[in-house]
Amino acid sequence: MKTVKTILLATTCLIANIAFSQNYIPYYPTEWDFRNQVDLIDFSHVKSLTTKEIAVEENKEFPILETYLKWNNTYQLTDYQLVNYNNSYADFDIRFNYADAYSKKIKSVKIINPNTLKPIEEWQYTYGSFDVEKINVKRYLLNVPDPDVFEVKYQGNDDDYTQETVHSPQNKKMKQTKHWYKSNKEGTTIRIKKIYLDDVLDQTDSLLLGKNGNKLEKTVTNLGISSLTKYHYKTRKVNVAGDEFEYQDLEKIQVDGKDKERFEYAFDTKGNWIERKNYKIKNGKWEFSTITRRTIEYRN
Repeated sequence: MKTVKTILLATTCLIANIAFSQNYIPYYPTEWDFRNQVDLIDFSHVKSLTTKEIAVEENKEFPILETYLKWNNTYQLTDYQLVNYNNSYADFDIRFNYADAYSKKIKSVKIINPNTLKPIEEWQYTYGSFDVEKINVKRYLLNVPDPDVFEVKYQGNDDDYTQETVHSPQNKKMKQTKHWYKSNKEGTTIRIKKIYLDDVLDQTDSLLLGKNGNKLEKTVTNLGISSLTKYHYKTRKVNVAGDEFEYQDLEKIQVDGKDKERFEYAFDTKGNWIERKNYKIKNGKWEFSTITRRTIEYRN
């Protein structure tokens, strides 16, 4: 049971930190990988997706996390839920409202505690000449009658740069994130993100994306120390509306030149994976770690 307890404790600490720091998802929609990089062959045929991560020890299963995504009839993501089986305080339910029925432009976001049905945060988006200009945030605190109200402001251009500044309710600059985007001739894209806390550079992320948007490499630099993660994929043939395409599944992750994780998949009749086994390196050998199962609700 030691392995399972370690996995559960690590996951609980991670999600608890996320929840109590109020960073449920990024403010800026471009950073929403859960919406923008959904690992589905033909997203237009999917109505909802439930993903459950499970630890396995001595042939017994122990659920860790569960997420739920739901799209409406015009393919807009309307609901994103997370359940932490080891810390209910980290559970959340996020509702998305759009500018119109067919747009990806977010009008507002509401984060709800699914256990009490009370609001946790409300975000109202205002758009300017190039993209999001500011977000008005209401944060509801326990046993406090009025919410904290603060703004997240943006500067940038239509092409390759965005600056996000998070202010406190007293209008003090708390956190600033600078994003750069660069497209290469071979079709890859580099995304660079610098995070400043109290005007001091805290972390730099450099992410290389492939032609299809898959992550290829990520370098994280913190306090002068860098770590490089590489993502390796296995290509297979899939059929979409009678046409054959190549699709890539994440096969292995390497960190600083050493194998870290690898994955094995089982697929449904439409070619989407519904089970993924996760193996991690331990004492120089691959060891089964967790299993992830997905339930996919397709449109008629």
